[in-house]
Amino acid sequence: MNKKRCIHKIKNDCNQKTAFIILCGKKSNKKGYGNVPLTQITPKETIIDRQINAILNNYDNNEITLISGFEHDRIVNHIHSKKYENVRIIENQNYKSSTILDGWRIGLNSILKEDVYIIHGDRLFNESCICNSQVNNTHAVVHKHDKNNYNLGLLFDEKKLINISYGLPYVWSEIFYIKKQHFDLVRNTINSYRQKKIYNIESLINNISQKIEISVVQRKQKDIKILKEIK
Repeated sequence: MNKKRCIHKIKNDCNQKTAFIILCGKKSNKKGYGNVPLTQITPKETIIDRQINAILNNYDNNEITLISGFEHDRIVNHIHSKKYENVRIIENQNYKSSTILDGWRIGLNSILKEDVYIIHGDRLFNESCICNSQVNNTHAVVHKHDKNNYNLGLLFDEKKLINISYGLPYVWSEIFYIKKQHFDLVRNTINSYRQKKIYNIESLINNISQKIEISVVQRKQKDIKILKEIK
């Protein structure tokens, strides 16, 4: 199969209606940086441009929701200047006192019930991370094995999630896919996260995994790049 036919097949596999929530409210801890998704990776392209275009190039039937916070006006001006279609922006006005859970909660409450990817806004990814035609289930994506991982990692058996926690060697790519049939369960869980005493993302995902089976999709290290690997 030649390259053009392969690309065409990938796009067909990803042609079902799919929603994407991208969390864009993060401020960089590094001096000289502002809103992380607005970081320039080329003179004409930012991280959020690359993310949006990866989606648009692989999904004809898509809906993209950005959850902004820090430098909201810059996000709005940038997105409008690019004239992206099917992209809406929801402002988290309380971002200074919010956690990542609130970004997930706002995102899931602002879209209709669909298959949905939740993607953190500080990473680049290729189409293999959002086109998993062989995995028709709610899943998390890992992209490398690092025995010295200090970030969130996954423990899994036969590609089924057992636990997510800091320090586990299979590094979570901060990409999470929710199958439409599990949408209500996930949204209801995050809407009651305070009552359930869920205080972070790993607790949320572990809580969900007790109710439904979550798969783990393995990708290669080259398929994901985080901010420090870009600049």
